[in-house]
Amino acid sequence: MDDTNVSLDSLILNLHDIQAVKFGTFKLKSGLTSPIYFDLRVIVSHPALMSQVKRICAEDAGVEFDSVCGVPYTALPLATIICSTKQYPMLIRRKEAKDYGTKRLVEGTIHPGDRCLIVEDVVTSGSSVLETAEVLEKEGLKITDAVVLMDREQGGRARLADRGITLHSVISVSRLLDVLLKAGRIDTATSQNVERFIQENNTYISTKTNGFSAPKKSCKELSYGARAALPDTHPLAARLLKITEDKKTNLCVSADVTRSEELLEIADALGPLICVLKTHVDILQDFTADVASSLKELAIKHNFLIFEDPTS
Repeated sequence: MDDTNVSLDSLILNLHDIQAVKFGTFKLKSGLTSPIYFDLRVIVSHPALMSQVKRICAEDAGVEFDSVCGVPYTALPLATIICSTKQYPMLIRRKEAKDYGTKRLVEGTIHPGDRCLIVEDVVTSGSSVLETAEVLEKEGLKITDAVVLMDREQGGRARLADRGITLHSVISVSRLLDVLLKAGRIDTATSQNVERFIQENNTYISTKTNGFSAPKKSCKELSYGARAALPDTHPLAARLLKITEDKKTNLCVSADVTRSEELLEIADALGPLICVLKTHVDILQDFTADVASSLKELAIKHNFLIFEDPTS
């Protein structure tokens, strides 16, 4: 194994040591539940690791550029250490322009026609890199390459390539899993679970190879009952799905009345037809514990859920 591979494997293990790489169940910004999560922001609290990242990221990848811009805001420390090591000019892109001062989206000395290298910490779909590229291109800069510390291998590279941007990744998920598995940090089941998630959640498939869209992956239709039985379904959601299937209804009634007697009449009359009754106890003028008990009995009798919607 050459020095580069040894250094990279060491970096992966160090990232795992500081919990920049985590395994478990994590909800992503996209809404997906992922078995792996990267929190590379913690690197800034570990100077020795920052120095290691600096050495690896600053290595010559055969890319020609005139300036560097980090994707806001988590990649700014990476861009800073790369620029300080190699004495590259740095640009800073704002997410939104200030309403005072220069009111610019890009700070720094800009020379239209210059090639700017984009730096990112993690790439999934590549959308954040593209957003930064669009802003920089409006300033007259040329964007042909991007460097990322961690490539999740979920379509970002292909999306960027189709837009004329070559992605240079320091670490890929497949390499990370291989290193951690060999080091005994994770077991085979965990590695396979992550690999399956990556394969099943590719964010982009290039259409440039044949000019036609790739066939869409067919989604398996699930009944309400089948969805209720899924392991990740919340118990309350599972109960609602089961009621919906059993009663063949998805009707919900909002009983915004001021008298308890009227509320109970509505619950008894419409109970067989609904899956949820929304109550507004705060506005009931004569609500008591007995009313609550009677309402609960009706919910059991007619098999519906009670959803209380307080005013405060």
